[in-house]
Amino acid sequence: MSFYRARSLLSLSFSTIPSLRMSFSATSFKPQKDAHCSRYLFRQPSPAASRESPWPVVFLRAKGLGEEPGEWADWSGMFAEKGYTAIEIDITAPTPIEDAESPFGRMSNSLSSQIRLSAIPFPPIIIARGLSTLLAQTFISDFPASALVLVDPVPDEDPRPEGFGTALDGSSKGQGWAWPKFDFEPHFPILLISSQSQLNGLSVSNRLLRTHTGIDPNKKGFLGRLGGGGGKGVEVVAADGLEGGQLGEGARVEVERWMDRCGF
Repeated sequence: MSFYRARSLLSLSFSTIPSLRMSFSATSFKPQKDAHCSRYLFRQPSPAASRESPWPVVFLRAKGLGEEPGEWADWSGMFAEKGYTAIEIDITAPTPIEDAESPFGRMSNSLSSQIRLSAIPFPPIIIARGLSTLLAQTFISDFPASALVLVDPVPDEDPRPEGFGTALDGSSKGQGWAWPKFDFEPHFPILLISSQSQLNGLSVSNRLLRTHTGIDPNKKGFLGRLGGGGGKGVEVVAADGLEGGQLGEGARVEVERWMDRCGF
C-alpha cells in the first residue's frame, strides 16, 4: 500500500469519529425545553366601543399539562369590541417534567416576561379556566395583577388518582407533577364563576370559596351571586353555558358585569 493511500484511509477513518459521537449523543439524551409562550394574540380595543378601558385583559391557557382548556377567541374578541385590550397567551410547560416537580414557577416567569413585553399601562386582569387556574394563581402570588377571574377553578387538593400523572382524569400515568398550594389573600378583586353543580363541590374543596365568601352554596337560597359586590374580595357567580367545556355568552356577560361593578 502506498504512503499516500494509507494516509487517505487513515484520514477517512478519523473523519467518521465525530459523526459517530454526534449520533450517540442524539440518541442518549432527551431534549429539554423550558417553559415558553407558544401562542400570543394582541387585540386592540375597538374604535367603535363606547369607551376604552385602560385595564388590559389577559386570557390565559396552560399547555402541556395533560388537559387543554378551550379557546378564548370568542371572549377575547367580544371584550375587545367592548373597549378592552384583550391578550391571549398560551404558556407551554417545560419538558420533561420530573415527578414531584411543579412546572408552574417557570411557567409563571415566562408569563411575566410575555406580559412585560406587551408594554401595557396597568397590571392585567387575568382570566383562566380549569387547570390553567393553577398557573393564574401561581402568577398572582408573585407578580402584580389588577384582578383575577377563575372560570371552573380546580380543587385545592390534587384530585388525580394516586400514581397517575397529568390530567384530571388520571391519564398520562408516570408523568406526574406536583399540585401547587396557595395561601395568597384576596386583597384585590377575584371572581369565581362556574355552573351551579360545580360550585356545590367547590364550596368544600376550594379555599377561596370556602374561606372568603362566608356563605355555603349548598345551603338553600344560593341561586346566583355571593360575596364581594365589587372592589376587593371574592365574588362567586353561578352561570349557565359552562357545561361540557363550553364558554357560553351568558358566562362572558356575567364576567363583564362583574368587571363593571369593580370599576374596570
